[in-house]
Amino acid sequence: MPLYDFSCPKCGDRKEHLMSFNRSQTVEVMCDKCNIAKIKMPSLIGKTATAWHSNWTDGMAHNSWSMSAGRRVANKREEEKIMNAKGFVNEKDLGDSHWWEDNSAKLQEKAKAQDDKTALYNKVLKETGDAAKAVEKAFPAKECLDGTLDNLYSEKI
Repeated sequence: MPLYDFSCPKCGDRKEHLMSFNRSQTVEVMCDKCNIAKIKMPSLIGKTATAWHSNWTDGMAHNSWSMSAGRRVANKREEEKIMNAKGFVNEKDLGDSHWWEDNSAKLQEKAKAQDDKTALYNKVLKETGDAAKAVEKAFPAKECLDGTLDNLYSEKI
């Protein structure tokens, strides 16, 4: 059962009461001093790692030093977020032993495709002298709309 805060509008007396949600909607809690009905106050949400933003530990004591993050962290989840933001890959995400080779091959394919687009643009520009036609040939509207170019240029290489 949840706790609800009730406050007296006249004297400001404030107390917590344990009651069901339905009961808290129908029952009036009376002030012991003023003998008038108290007002139900909004409850505060508990501060937890998943319910608050990424800096939820600001102002709290950090309990361990992380060599990899280079600072104090509250838990492994915070350390992992810091490392991901710095571009590091967690060892558990590597999976099989061919991760590096596979990712390198994908990046090389992307770089070649980008170079091919650039070469086509420069070739058409040199032939026609018209930048608009060069863009039209190298980066067709269909590829812009279907996301092909977004995928091709989604990361720095």
